[in-house]
Amino acid sequence: MVRLFWRKLGLILILLPILNVVGFYYALVHPRLFTSGQITPTEALNNSYSDYLSSVFRGEFGFAGQQTVRAIVMEPLQNSLILVVISLVLAIILGILFGLIAISPRTRRISPFSLAFLSAGSSLPGFLFGGIILSLIVYQTLYAGRGSSILPISGYGLDEHLILHVLVLAIQPTMYIAKVTAGLLENELQQNYIQVARSKGLNWRQLLWRHAFPNMLAPVLLTIGSSMRLIVGALVIVEAIFIWPGIGRIFLLTIGLRLDGRPTGIYFGNPPLIAFMAVFLGAMLLFADLIATMISSAVDPRLREQGVSG
Repeated sequence: MVRLFWRKLGLILILLPILNVVGFYYALVHPRLFTSGQITPTEALNNSYSDYLSSVFRGEFGFAGQQTVRAIVMEPLQNSLILVVISLVLAIILGILFGLIAISPRTRRISPFSLAFLSAGSSLPGFLFGGIILSLIVYQTLYAGRGSSILPISGYGLDEHLILHVLVLAIQPTMYIAKVTAGLLENELQQNYIQVARSKGLNWRQLLWRHAFPNMLAPVLLTIGSSMRLIVGALVIVEAIFIWPGIGRIFLLTIGLRLDGRPTGIYFGNPPLIAFMAVFLGAMLLFADLIATMISSAVDPRLREQGVSG
């Protein structure tokens, strides 16, 4: 397991600098930057990567106008991490719960309704559900005579504002975890050792928690790590829909998209900002995979043996 850890950590240490370089130079060579007047070819040549690295070692991570990248992204980064962490915890709890409920104790297989529901939920993007929910709230507010909306549909706050944001961000990974959990559980319940346990008089709860679930825990953990991709992929869209002041807003500004219709500002095409975004999003995915893999290897001896032999 130690060898597997260092192998994956070494891969991360190789990929993150590559993402940083690619993000930085992509911003410098993108033709839209020159045509928009945000940056001139002379400024691009003077904005060298070595100067950028010196600011990174000072902890500033480059500049956008008169501000350091660190100052620009610090608060939005915290706001986005709040959404990611709460959404991931909710997806884990509800995903495993829905996966267990989807199995019929009588047949020990996924019920047809649950299979259709989980397949549809894991296939459709979360922002589609967000659009449906927003439409219903707007209808209730504007056409059904309500004085105010049931829940806040935009803005920031560690209160009711979190409900819709987290719900939309967590719904697809929840269904994905539930679908995989249900499939793994169905497969385990058909194994011979389950038949032997049933012949000994064990009830459904004992079969589930003493025998089936421990044997499927490792792949469930790997699925949770994979679900981070869904959360990170939907983060920018969710923050844009609900006007959440997170890292997604900064990302939209770096690619020149403003939701308020105003012209692009100094963030547009800024090489240090784009390089930071590439590293941050890549690090979230890579470290989530690392943590899930190490925990899975710790709870499943078979994965430890594969890591050593590999």
